[in-house]
Amino acid sequence: MRVDESIRVAAPRERVWELVSLPERYSEFMVGWSWEPIRGEPSSGPRARFWLEIEVGSTNLGGMVELVEFDPPHELAWTNVSGIDNRGRWILRERGEETEVTMRFSYQVAGGVLALLASRLGAPILRREVRGSLAALKELVERGAGEG
Repeated sequence: MRVDESIRVAAPRERVWELVSLPERYSEFMVGWSWEPIRGEPSSGPRARFWLEIEVGSTNLGGMVELVEFDPPHELAWTNVSGIDNRGRWILRERGEETEVTMRFSYQVAGGVLALLASRLGAPILRREVRGSLAALKELVERGAGEG
């Protein structure tokens, strides 16, 4: 399953990047997602690793993830190292005075027909969480909390 959502934020791309480039700050705006740094691993930049937990119904889409792309202030991507097969990406695009923020997330629950059914049933919940996270990010950045 794949979720792809965008929102416009009334702020420069660099200010938005200050938040999306630091997964340890995701708890400030990510709805229903938990990101925990792994002791002894980098906490930002390429190859940073985190424990990601996303509760979607009775399924935990988490596991260990690693940042595999890091292109400031434009794009950041992660993939799973263990746990549920998942990939995510933040894309920031300048749109005049605003920044278009896109979050893409895809996952595949292992198993047959029941796993496919669980994935389809969980997609609306996950989509709602991503939309809520984007709205919370917008609010946080626009009130100036993203400034370092």
